[in-house]
Amino acid sequence: MPFTIVAENCTGCTACEKRCPTHAISGDPKKAFFIEPALCIDCGACGVICPDEAILDTYGNVTKVLKRQERPIAIVHPDNCNGCGVCIDVCPFDCIYPSPENQAQYLGKVEVDEKTCVGCKLCEEVCGWEGIYIMPGKEKAAFLSSLGHGLDESAA
Repeated sequence: MPFTIVAENCTGCTACEKRCPTHAISGDPKKAFFIEPALCIDCGACGVICPDEAILDTYGNVTKVLKRQERPIAIVHPDNCNGCGVCIDVCPFDCIYPSPENQAQYLGKVEVDEKTCVGCKLCEEVCGWEGIYIMPGKEKAAFLSSLGHGLDESAA
């Protein structure tokens, strides 16, 4: 069952529509929006941004808005990524790209623009090497540390 919008709670703020990676959400500003079930991939990107608690998850539970550091984002597993580029191709927001330090040689490292990533899980689903994961942004440092990789302060 896809995510749904409770019309009487929706204020038509457009936040969910802008965040949906598959353009499954439509409506008129300041009026109730609608999620097209055939297009919804159950990623939850809409629910974590809805200020009106107007979105129900796949189990019928009201979703809660999350602070930016709590929202799910793509995190690259530096040892598993093989540089195939499938995650880059599937990302609807173009937030995954070859690491600038390796673009000339493309040595299999990708980076994620955390400001544009909505955590839709498309990259994680297509990666056959467990090279990218979706998790709350605040868990990134601990995840990389557990792998033996440091994280500079600017990336935390």
